[in-house]
Amino acid sequence: MRVLFLNRPPSPLQPWYDDFVAALGGRFPVALYDPARPLADQLRGVGVVIDHGGFGGDRTFLDAALQADVKLWQALSNGVDYVDLEYLLEKGLPLANTPGPFSGIALAEHALFLMLALAKNYHVSQRCVRSKVFYQPANDELEGKTLGVIGLGASGRELARRAGAMGMRVMAVDVVDISQAVRQECHVEFFADLSQLDRVLAESDYLSLHIPLTKATRHLIDRRALGLMKPTAVLINVARGPIVDEAALVEALQAGRIKGAGLDVFEHEPLDPEHPLLQMDNVIATQHVAGTTTGTSRRRGQACAENVARIARGLPALHLITSG
Repeated sequence: MRVLFLNRPPSPLQPWYDDFVAALGGRFPVALYDPARPLADQLRGVGVVIDHGGFGGDRTFLDAALQADVKLWQALSNGVDYVDLEYLLEKGLPLANTPGPFSGIALAEHALFLMLALAKNYHVSQRCVRSKVFYQPANDELEGKTLGVIGLGASGRELARRAGAMGMRVMAVDVVDISQAVRQECHVEFFADLSQLDRVLAESDYLSLHIPLTKATRHLIDRRALGLMKPTAVLINVARGPIVDEAALVEALQAGRIKGAGLDVFEHEPLDPEHPLLQMDNVIATQHVAGTTTGTSRRRGQACAENVARIARGLPALHLITSG
């Protein structure tokens, strides 16, 4: 059985491709997709397609995979919002992802980095040190602050653990119940379903998003939600850009209705260099790299390799997506 690895810029090929090939350990031949060659030829004999670059939203590729009797469409990511999921489910082509636990540590560390960068006035400090302005401004501390975690899955839990260890009070909401044992382990003082979102918005000093992008979560943080936050609050987003109404966020930041934002994801990527969010000292922006670590790449590569081996043995894949 052969494997076809789909990669398309701007998604970087490395380290993802090498880590996947290393995890396979030579058990199955892997071909890297060549846009100059006929797709049908490249899919001949392929049992698993590894999608790293958003090909799952292109029915040309999905139809070709179906025609070639591909057994699994494997997303090399947690989020599958770019996949034409309804079409895949209708046509019966199994879809698997590499869910939260494979990138949870990376996302949590990045969220904490953004929180600290804002608390310590990173933008201002860089300008000051280059201008020989020393001993100011006075920075903030995370100790004693309230962290609101929206989505207590893998990355949300990892962040809650780290925040609790730093002396923060942790509140969280999720659409699924989380056991009391997990809440205690993660230092979660308050937990509820989304019906209590407004309370978390109102009490959080830092609000961090850790939920997938769905029809229900698109623009979950809108003008109304931002209006419920403290004027001293900071928004952190390492999940998906469209969870936040970006225009409303710009308004809130410019008007001082919230203190700042740490953003790794945006509604439209790549972000225009002239975008208002990049002109503000109270915004720390990174280039959608929160989950891009060597650890995430190795773990995801191993998960995909395990699914290839399972398909070769006639077993169902792990981490299948069965509904929208």
